[in-house]
Amino acid sequence: MWFDTSSDMWQIFVTTIAIYVALILILRVVGKRSLAKLNIFDLVVTVALGSTLATIMLSADTTWSEGIVAFVTLCGLQWGLSWLSLRVTWFKALVRSEPRLLLSDGQFLDKAMREERILRQEVHAEVRSHGFGDLEDIAAVILETDGSFSVIPRSRVDTGSALETVLREPHDPVKGAKPAR
Repeated sequence: MWFDTSSDMWQIFVTTIAIYVALILILRVVGKRSLAKLNIFDLVVTVALGSTLATIMLSADTTWSEGIVAFVTLCGLQWGLSWLSLRVTWFKALVRSEPRLLLSDGQFLDKAMREERILRQEVHAEVRSHGFGDLEDIAAVILETDGSFSVIPRSRVDTGSALETVLREPHDPVKGAKPAR
């Protein structure tokens, strides 16, 4: 059977449109952060929003207003956790990962790669995808908090100030970097 009754189909149709519009409005209020590349913290909210959306659209047992309360609660949690992580250092460390240096001056940092479960082949692929054929041309490969890779060529390091958060000694520039002025 394709559907129970035509009124069920209309209910799903109307509820889907209404909840879709409501979700767009809620996400507009929450801001761009919900739409950025995801870290684990944001992924949980995104999956929960998707699950809630599906439940509201397809379950006759869940009312539209209950769904809106769930959306607002999830978005409020995301906003609140973001606010806390900006203001409370230990909380930020709890909910957010830090970028991790995987390759420095053409040399793999094996301990970091093991801890992050990254293979050398993955780093090689990232270096190639950024248009480089030799690891010696690379000052740093960084695993970012959202799981993406940043590949910094030696020719673009300059003072290395953008690398401070991933270097073990924040004020020691990567080899080849110009001294700070």
